[in-house]
Amino acid sequence: MKARTFFILLALLLAGPLTAKAAFAESKFMKSFRTSYEQNRFDALGFLVKTNKDIIPGEIRSLLDEARAAEGFEKKMAILDLAATMATMYGEWHGQDGFTGEIEALQKEELKKEEERKAELEKWKKYEALPGNILMRVKAEAAGMAPVIFPHWVHRINFECKACHPAPFEMKKTGSIGMTEIFGGGLCGKCHNGTTAFSAAADCERCHSVGTPGEAHLLDPRKADISKLRETSERLGTGLNLDLLPGKALPYDRFGNIDWGLLGKARKPIRSLEGAPAGKADETRDNEILFESPMPYVNNVVFSHKTHSERVVCSSCHQAFFKDQLGANIASMKDMAEGASCGACHQKVAFKFADCNRCHSKPVAEDAGGALKRK
Repeated sequence: MKARTFFILLALLLAGPLTAKAAFAESKFMKSFRTSYEQNRFDALGFLVKTNKDIIPGEIRSLLDEARAAEGFEKKMAILDLAATMATMYGEWHGQDGFTGEIEALQKEELKKEEERKAELEKWKKYEALPGNILMRVKAEAAGMAPVIFPHWVHRINFECKACHPAPFEMKKTGSIGMTEIFGGGLCGKCHNGTTAFSAAADCERCHSVGTPGEAHLLDPRKADISKLRETSERLGTGLNLDLLPGKALPYDRFGNIDWGLLGKARKPIRSLEGAPAGKADETRDNEILFESPMPYVNNVVFSHKTHSERVVCSSCHQAFFKDQLGANIASMKDMAEGASCGACHQKVAFKFADCNRCHSKPVAEDAGGALKRK
């Protein structure tokens, strides 16, 4: 066996199943070749190539057309790998190789596009590195404006989560935020009207700040002008008083994020926007649930309804993330890391899971006290 053919067969062994599905009508030959390729049946591949010399050029051309029409890097490359295998084997057994150069050029082109795509994503990562920061690009760029950085931390200084969630904003990312609604007094416009906060219509760069000097403090609260934070708090009546805290400054946890639990001792945030329905925003449930650790060397978790219901309305968590029934919810760290249960907020706008002791705070040997038990 020639060396080149050996490497082709080795590549087939390492490649694994072909994930791309043919979007084009397949010939009997192509179905057999694709199946044999996915099953690493080298003898069958060799037989197909040896006995179908006349039709193979057309089959390779069909694969190239399929690859160009496919969506996504992985699908395109899977089809091109199949085409490369067929073309190389065709050249080995029949002495004709008119496709290898074209296939390699297409592979290089797709690799370059993928590298550019990843570089573009990497460029924007810093804007959402701080928990709670949301980057809004698509509509802004389409309108020829700089993208928007929405900093949860700036708003949380003076407002509890329940002031804005679930109304006027659902507690999830969405592409439905538009200037028409904002200028009409909806969404951000409920506050950004020139009275409660700066006018969205008159001060565009305050929000469309990507690439401007104004982005720095939104990405890092340590660069914020504390005097301006105090000024806003005085105007809104939320009583921000950093003198009550150690260091007389915004408190940070060991991961460099604002410690909202500690900051709560130095402010009285707004819990409901003007005109919002009364009652639900101030509903607080004062009980605790003990989650018993399955491992004796890991502390138990005490979940405080009071701490959470002071910040969010009950419907933000029930029933979307948690059933309103003791023992009905499974909260695993794996699921949380994927955005389920506690992961709907933690790691995104609340403290990170890596800060284990913030939740796992009660030694296993200690009595549950008045907490409800959830094993």
